[in-house]
Amino acid sequence: MSLLSRFRKDASGTTAVLFGFVAIPMIGIAGACVDYARASSARASLNAAVDAAALMVARDATKLTDAQLTTRAEALIRANLAGNSDAKLGTYTVAINRTARTVNVTATTDVETTLTKVIGFDTIPVSSTAQSAWGTNRVELALVLDNTGSMAASNKLTELKKASLDLLKIMKEASTEPDQIRVSVVPFATQVRLPTTYKDSPWLRYDLTKGSGWNKKTITKATWEGCISDRDKPYDVSDAGAVTGQNVTLYPADFCAQSTLTPIRPLTSDWTALEGTINAMTPVGYTNVTIGAAWGAASLSPIAPLPEAAPANTPRLTKYMILLTDGDNTQNRFGDGQATMDLRTAAACTSAKDAGIRIYSIRVIDGNSSLLRSCASDPGMYYEVSNASQLGPIFQQIAREISQIRLTM
Repeated sequence: MSLLSRFRKDASGTTAVLFGFVAIPMIGIAGACVDYARASSARASLNAAVDAAALMVARDATKLTDAQLTTRAEALIRANLAGNSDAKLGTYTVAINRTARTVNVTATTDVETTLTKVIGFDTIPVSSTAQSAWGTNRVELALVLDNTGSMAASNKLTELKKASLDLLKIMKEASTEPDQIRVSVVPFATQVRLPTTYKDSPWLRYDLTKGSGWNKKTITKATWEGCISDRDKPYDVSDAGAVTGQNVTLYPADFCAQSTLTPIRPLTSDWTALEGTINAMTPVGYTNVTIGAAWGAASLSPIAPLPEAAPANTPRLTKYMILLTDGDNTQNRFGDGQATMDLRTAAACTSAKDAGIRIYSIRVIDGNSSLLRSCASDPGMYYEVSNASQLGPIFQQIAREISQIRLTM
């Protein structure tokens, strides 16, 4: 009885027994942390793989059958998961809707657990879904390019032509259907220029003069060579003020201050014509950034003087402007000083952005950096170029940003 009493009262070894009871849950919890981190890594890999597959299917949807697209999507997902041993492709679906022009890609994987198995969880399920669209996103882009005399220096115009042609090539290759991407080219100096076939347009006026006394001349349809100067203020900075027939709203035909200025190419997907306009650009005259920005916006507007653009509220349409200059404002129709001209340029940029146009601005070696930075739609859309050879990579980057197919969810 004494022995039994001592055994009943003996508490030695209790800690070991209690630890035995709690050890399994503790190991399970610790294992869950490790396995959750592995599952998170697998999810990131799966997300990236599914996103890439959705974009690939959207890009090639017009070229391949549904079966071919499904096979390629599976192969791409497996290839992107190959570097993560925890992310092995389980089930997957590729749903292609050719009426809505969308694709949905869904994939799953089960991450095998390690220590978490001791609490009854053998796997952690992971899934990912992505949707993308093709042929529905549309782009209208205005290339507003400084063609002033200073562009002849430091190889600037030569490099600008190369960069612009590269941009057009990227845009052309990204376009999967007619008129999906359209581009206008607006060469500017003190004035802009149009083909003389516009001479009878009701939005033009013929009342500007040059010379004085017996040598005073007034512009006429017969003597007009296509050059246009700033509209009367406040219409000089905006395309929002529609032409009403009142003289103040009309565009003033003028004598050419720069007779070799290349004419504007209105919005088009005729890539050969666009390339021809770029190749024809020549450096001449002084700088008036305002008129360039105003006509860039006009080329993206569906109203006169250049009505080729689609309405701003067209579904899946984004309008862009690339505004490039290599110098300060120096001359406009009103004889304003640089400070006043800069205010007009800022107003023109604001007006374009208010109209829904996203602006990239580029300063080539010289020019008012703060003005051009403020013209850009956000800081990442402003570029400083210290050497003209940098234009090529910048234009290629912008072209890819504009033309790439984007995930829709």
